[in-house]
Amino acid sequence: MEECEKTEGRFRTARDKIARLSANAQLLRDRLVQVREAYMAALDDSANRIMKVFTVVTTVFLPLTLIVGWYGMNFKYMPELSSRYGYPVVILRSILVVVISLLFFKKKRLL
Repeated sequence: MEECEKTEGRFRTARDKIARLSANAQLLRDRLVQVREAYMAALDDSANRIMKVFTVVTTVFLPLTLIVGWYGMNFKYMPELSSRYGYPVVILRSILVVVISLLFFKKKRLL
């Protein structure tokens, strides 16, 4: 009987140690999940900032691409071709588009 009680006591001690170790492992797992989520949130924030910059750059250059496409066509009867100031006017319009786009993004605090 005495030996059974000793064995039973050892099993209780082992069970208690296993329960504590299991609780510690669960705590470490929860902390690891929190660290991973914080890291992923930081990566997402960085990716969002980069995508915002790409969006602004694309939006600024899209109208300029349209202007280049128009004036890259070989038309005979474009009013600006016969005008002495046609080329400078197109340059000024392009600069104006860029400036207006940048001001818009500054005002909306996207830049």
